[in-house]
Amino acid sequence: MKRVLIIRSGAVGDLILTLPVLSALKKRYSGLSIDMMGDPVRLNLFKTCGYVDDVLPVDGRDFTSLFGPGGPAGAPSGSVPRKPADGSVPRKLPDHLIRRLRSYDLILSYLPDPDGVFAENLQMFASGPVLTGQFRPPDGSRIHMTRVLTDALKPLGIDASVDPPRVDVPVGAAPDDLRRLENEQRLVAIHPGSGGVAKCWPAENYGALIDQLAESGFRPMITFGPADDLVRRRLLPLIETRDVLVFEGRSLVEVAALYARCRAMIGNDSGMTHLAAAAGTPVIAMFGPTDPAVWGPRGKEVRILWGTDVFEGDVDGMNRQGVFHPRSLDDIEAMRPFRILAGLCAAAGA
Repeated sequence: MKRVLIIRSGAVGDLILTLPVLSALKKRYSGLSIDMMGDPVRLNLFKTCGYVDDVLPVDGRDFTSLFGPGGPAGAPSGSVPRKPADGSVPRKLPDHLIRRLRSYDLILSYLPDPDGVFAENLQMFASGPVLTGQFRPPDGSRIHMTRVLTDALKPLGIDASVDPPRVDVPVGAAPDDLRRLENEQRLVAIHPGSGGVAKCWPAENYGALIDQLAESGFRPMITFGPADDLVRRRLLPLIETRDVLVFEGRSLVEVAALYARCRAMIGNDSGMTHLAAAAGTPVIAMFGPTDPAVWGPRGKEVRILWGTDVFEGDVDGMNRQGVFHPRSLDDIEAMRPFRILAGLCAAAGA
């Protein structure tokens, strides 16, 4: 096998959790070239770090006919696209896209496709198999998402252990203002936002934590993403007298490079905690309404605060027995992450 296309949409955390799929494929097939279709802005992280060779936009106009029940016009002989129920004329795939699809030995899609329409349309133009993977665990199943995603490779005979995601940002990829922090030994990253408000630890707790970090000689560094406007407006007035670094509007490549320079990263159940863990940074993550056994960031240097409990180490080894019950983020008191950070620093001799 020489060329593979992986189709994966979703938020930052969803993409980071897909990295073990790429790793498993490259271990099995030496010299494999992987392209990915999805959000080009987010997938640029994978391209910059050398995990994929090219990225394609999943919402590009050229691809729209692949999602319709009628299929693309001009399909190869031997395939019979269904006529759209609304009587519309199917759009023909551009020749360059047809050549592109035919160049892959395998196409693997994680897009929601309950009727199999997208996969069936892809198969009309594919030279090799079209596999589909689950984008979330079956209802009631407490299987970590990295395993759910790599299960799609079983038809290829790939059923190996699932490595934690890993992101290595190339030297020189970070902008100059981040390079100036290379020798800063006191940086602790804080990402107080998440894709869902219910997954956010209270801003007041983050404010108290940042106060304690600053008073204890650390240099707090806050990152904000495009979905964090509400928590930003709540948190910044609480720490306006503190000497903190604030980074916002940065690319994933820049944020990954930034986290790699930090002593630790503290955040919610968010894509940024997955990114920090993949960058090798010790992570302290607050969980409540979501199951860390399924969605937790992976890595040896991960600490997950879930209600009143703390789980240390790779969540792939977390006990998944019993039915999942949400816990309250309010049960995580404001100084708990600081005490864990202090323990990490003491263990490291810092």
